[in-house]
Amino acid sequence: MMPKSFSGKIFIIIYLSVVTFNFGQTADTIRSKSRELIDLKKEISSLETQLQSKSKKEKESLQSLENINRQNLLLNKLVNNLLIEEKDKENAIKEIEDEIYKVENRTVELKDKYSKYVVWLYKNRGLSIWRFIFDSESFNQAIKRYRYLRYVSNENEKTLKQLNESKFQLSQLKSNLEEERSQKENLAKQKIDEQRELQKKETEKKDLLNVLKRDKKSITQEIELKRRAEIAIKSVIAKLIDAERERKARLLERKATNKNNLAYKKNVQIFDYSSFENFAQLKGHLGWPIKEGKIVRQFGENKNERLNTVTLNYGIDIGIRGNDNVLSVAEGIVSAIDWIPGYGSIVIITHRDDFRTVYGHVSNIKVKEGDKVNGGSAIGKVNESLEGNILHFEIWNERNYQNPELWLARK
Repeated sequence: MMPKSFSGKIFIIIYLSVVTFNFGQTADTIRSKSRELIDLKKEISSLETQLQSKSKKEKESLQSLENINRQNLLLNKLVNNLLIEEKDKENAIKEIEDEIYKVENRTVELKDKYSKYVVWLYKNRGLSIWRFIFDSESFNQAIKRYRYLRYVSNENEKTLKQLNESKFQLSQLKSNLEEERSQKENLAKQKIDEQRELQKKETEKKDLLNVLKRDKKSITQEIELKRRAEIAIKSVIAKLIDAERERKARLLERKATNKNNLAYKKNVQIFDYSSFENFAQLKGHLGWPIKEGKIVRQFGENKNERLNTVTLNYGIDIGIRGNDNVLSVAEGIVSAIDWIPGYGSIVIITHRDDFRTVYGHVSNIKVKEGDKVNGGSAIGKVNESLEGNILHFEIWNERNYQNPELWLARK
């Protein structure tokens, strides 16, 4: 059997290793989030500087509208990140509070144990230890008394040491708790400031939309942007496919070399799409990306009689009356949140067997990349464009775009 002292040392080494590894992960996560927040703020500031440098006439342009829409997406991401950090802080505070409760209970137990020793000493004051031993009726009794006194003395030293350690630990925990609470308050203030800025930008956008809707040239420019946006979406889809294939290759390679590689588990995000509902079998029965709406631009070539323009639509455009929720049509993983001129903020969800759905003109995005969503889950709101509140929706199977009208359930 392993000696107690040796097993204790092994336990301490293992514990410290785990704590160090977890701390490393936490520190990496905090640094990553901080960098992301800094980058977002820099990009927002740069866009705002560009906007403010324009003349009044230049500000009343489609380019300025795209600038504001881009800022809105970044502010939305910033607010979502702050919400996540705030939630993380709440969890950290709860964990520290639980630990304080445990340590306080342990401290009470140790104090009680130490007080009993003090009482024993008081009751036996004036009694010589050697006399206590030598007054034994037999040699065996003397040995037992000696061992007992040594045990009591050792236990007292251990108790006193543990009590001091508990007090120090309690002090550290309370200090950490105050730090976490202070950081949470700062995050809450930042979140409120960014939400106000987002609301301010939304008001700017509505005012600019009212001006641009009267300008036929601006509407023509927006349609041209949408034509280019289709190419951009195709490029994003291609990158996602390549990234997924590379991820799978790295996953198989690292799995073959070392199944327990912690770095592999940390760096490669694993999504098991095979457990999701069969997307292919949903054809003709697929849920709609909004509750109520009408297709205003069909799949394929579309001619605008008023503007005398022809555009190729890789998906469909659904017009609605208000800024209703945008819904995921099936179970999947949010694989991209991006901004593309013409379609503004887009969300791409990856489903089983390399199917992907694209949602364009989305505002107030509620999800983040890597989130799992179910069919019918709200992912954001329909954003307003010069043509009104229109959701752009596409379905892709690998690099092949599909006609959504053949997939969606009949209303």
